Amino acid sequence: MGILDDVVINAKSAAEAVGKKAGQIVDVSKLRINVAEINAEISKRYEALGEYVYESCRERLAEDAEAVGKMAEIDELVNQRDALTKELVDKQNKVVCPVCGKQSSITAQYCSNCGTKLTGE
Repeated sequence: MGILDDVVINAKSAAEAVGKKAGQIVDVSKLRINVAEINAEISKRYEALGEYVYESCRERLAEDAEAVGKMAEIDELVNQRDALTKELVDKQNKVVCPVCGKQSSITAQYCSNCGTKLTGE
């Protein structure tokens, strides 16, 4: 039974080592997910800040030719997006809320997101 006892002890040690390693892998994975979530939030906040600065500084940047060119590029992309969104909404028989931008069924009378009236009586 000495050999069998050694095998059992070695198996228990191996199982403990594997369990510890698995725990470390889970911990590392959780940390990576947390880092990715924080990076995504940082990106959202940079985007929101950029949009705020863009909207609030348009007039002040009107004399900067490079800024005007970049703003024109953004405006053109916004126009393209809006046209494509309108076409998509039309093809899906949807209506876009003028307040929050949420899409609703063309038969909806009120926006399900913000409650704005969508159709006239």
